[in-house]
Amino acid sequence: MVKIKKFSMKGIRGVKSDLSLMLDGNSILLYGDNGSGKSSISDAVEWFYYDKIEHLSNEEIGRSCLDALRNTFLGNEEKSYVMLEFTNNLLDANKNIYLKKGKLTCDCSNQYAQFNDFLESSKKEHFILRYKDLMNFIIATKKYRLDELSNIIGFSKVTDVRSTFKTIINDLKRQLTTRDFDKQISNQQMHIIEKLGHNITSDEHFIESINETIKPLNLGKTISKLDEIDDILESITKPEDTKIIELQSFYKDIGDIVSNLPSFLNEIDASYKIYLSKFQKIVADVEKINKIILEKLLSEGIKVLKGKTVTVDSCPLCLQPKNRALLLKELESRVIELKQVKDEKSELIESQESLKNIIDEPINSINGFLSHKHINEADNEELKKKLQHLQTCFEQYLNELSIEILPEKNLKKTDEISIDKKLLGEIQDICKKKEGLLGDSKKNDLKFAIHSNVEVSRNAYNAIKTLQKEKDAIERQKKSFEIIYGEFVKKQKEGLETFLSHISRDVDDIYQFMHPGEKVEDIKLSPLEGEDELSGITIDYKFFNNQATPPHKYLSESHLNSLGLALFLMSVKAFNKNNEFFILDDVISSFDTGHRKRFADLLIEKFPEYQIILLTHEKNWFEYVNNLVKGRNWKVNTVKWDIEKGTYTDEPSEKLKERIENKIRTNDKTELGNEIRKYLEKILKHIAFNLEVKVKFLFNETNEDRMSYELLTELKSKINNHKCKELKDNALIDRLMASVFFGNKDSHDGSFTPHIDDFKAFWRDVIDLENLLFCTTCQKYVSQRYYDVVGKKIRCACGGKIYEWSK
Repeated sequence: MVKIKKFSMKGIRGVKSDLSLMLDGNSILLYGDNGSGKSSISDAVEWFYYDKIEHLSNEEIGRSCLDALRNTFLGNEEKSYVMLEFTNNLLDANKNIYLKKGKLTCDCSNQYAQFNDFLESSKKEHFILRYKDLMNFIIATKKYRLDELSNIIGFSKVTDVRSTFKTIINDLKRQLTTRDFDKQISNQQMHIIEKLGHNITSDEHFIESINETIKPLNLGKTISKLDEIDDILESITKPEDTKIIELQSFYKDIGDIVSNLPSFLNEIDASYKIYLSKFQKIVADVEKINKIILEKLLSEGIKVLKGKTVTVDSCPLCLQPKNRALLLKELESRVIELKQVKDEKSELIESQESLKNIIDEPINSINGFLSHKHINEADNEELKKKLQHLQTCFEQYLNELSIEILPEKNLKKTDEISIDKKLLGEIQDICKKKEGLLGDSKKNDLKFAIHSNVEVSRNAYNAIKTLQKEKDAIERQKKSFEIIYGEFVKKQKEGLETFLSHISRDVDDIYQFMHPGEKVEDIKLSPLEGEDELSGITIDYKFFNNQATPPHKYLSESHLNSLGLALFLMSVKAFNKNNEFFILDDVISSFDTGHRKRFADLLIEKFPEYQIILLTHEKNWFEYVNNLVKGRNWKVNTVKWDIEKGTYTDEPSEKLKERIENKIRTNDKTELGNEIRKYLEKILKHIAFNLEVKVKFLFNETNEDRMSYELLTELKSKINNHKCKELKDNALIDRLMASVFFGNKDSHDGSFTPHIDDFKAFWRDVIDLENLLFCTTCQKYVSQRYYDVVGKKIRCACGGKIYEWSK
């Protein structure tokens, strides 16, 4: 997991000039008045990770949001950028926005696979929370909660498997319904009864019946196995009978298929109604259709970029220069944004494909009959027309299914294309009549009659066995999948309940920390089942010992926000595997005054291992947290705004020091005295804090704006009181008290103009003071925290600097 070492941005949102935060993996508290632009920091981090800013991604602003992201007052030749350096330097990157040929474009400096994988994986994590987002999960629908949580924990994959099992079971059920095996078997049994005079119960019974049927022919042979029937049929067939036998079989097959079509028609009409409803729901919403068209275009663009068609860094649509990898990532991100409408379209396509599959079986059978060699005979003209009409009726469904999803498109209603079952009866009657006439033409031919009885009953018996085998196979599959599905659902529910129980404890623990003894207890996230589906997640809790749900039924806005924060912090702990930091952007505004202290204590006590970027405009709370984090390696800074620089922060000591030394090297006196004075004040505040130098209390921000002379005076007094001879005898503090004169004169108008050598001497005194009390080995100041009671000494963390220090 990584933390942020350094964050820099320029020309992003409210930030015009460079804004840098030297964090070194430490947490930071940032104060800024409303309108100072502090949220530009969270916006920049969000864009760095997600290629978008959620609240800048609506239709009015535009999907790319680059215009809204780039600072309005930046010059055309200037680049906007966000730079993040991590504790893993392989992930360091700059993301830039700049004008190219009059259009805004962006790129990223890190193109390594490890970085791209890191970003992709990080998109599943939540590490930025704004005030406006606090209650989203709490008051959301139960389905939204399930989807959101499923995406975070990867549970959606499990749900997909469950859906697959259910789809298979439903498909098997549909096959049993539409193919109506019992009816088909019954039809074949009727053929056997008609030809043999009784039903058949076994192979032995069938062989016995065939031998009895052929006895009048005196063939001198019988059968003992089913596969010997072909020899019997061949021995009694006359050449002139072949066509009649073929025609009888042809008519019988058509009659059998058509007799089973009513069950298909019922299923087709039911499925078509579902498809029609989904289609109408989409076409009624123009914006939804536009999104579907856009999603299709974006998906095609992704295919092109992933293929070998485009090999140069340019957009294949507008031909503008564009990094292919970045463009592909942007397109994939936008397709993800259109997920909801894409899911609706996918459901529609799924219904469409399912209906096509149902229609395919009967239409293929009809096509087979229409391509048969006997269908074009003059005697079969009427039959051919009926079958063609039936074929056209089925094709009407396919025509409706091929209509594009566009606003002006409408599908025919079910009753407009529903197939009249009278047509099926007419076809059956024709086939039965023709089959009967053929039989009548040979009624006095004993051999033909026996041949017909044997062949028809043989075919019917084989068909029964085949149908029974198919039915048994489908029922076994259905039963097996139902058993697997039942166990899967049981395990899924147990797993989800166990997981939700675990994270519920964390949520409840965090919430109780902020609201002890307030009678809102035992908060639980629980799965909901509906219509044999996992339908959502509900949030239960005890309200004054009574079970209640949902949270907003009784809880105030402040309590709901606390619950939202608890869920966010739980998700950080439970799910974030890449980033060991999180950003809280002005979330305290939603808390009652009485709970703000508890919130601050929570962050310090429960999340010490995380890097926290805490932004607030609440001055009193800022001062409390500022006092709370002293000695905990937190950075503290103030976000400000002016018309020249836009949003900015007080400059880090390291950068200020670097600039001072550059000016001294080049003999540049511009603002030099004032900058040396600022640097002295910064290190004096650290020294005063670590040595517990007491200064007179002042209200509000005045307490933070101590002047160098006052701090030096109190520091000298502290050293004298503790009889630190080495520091007491050092003339450095007295020299500095005099040198501050140059810094003050450089900050104010006056007749005295310091020389560059005066500034150099002033700077040497400041550096000497820093070297005296700051250890470069452990990067810590000499501090009372490391006081040696026995030796009466004070030191830095590593003991590299030690001084006598009597108490």
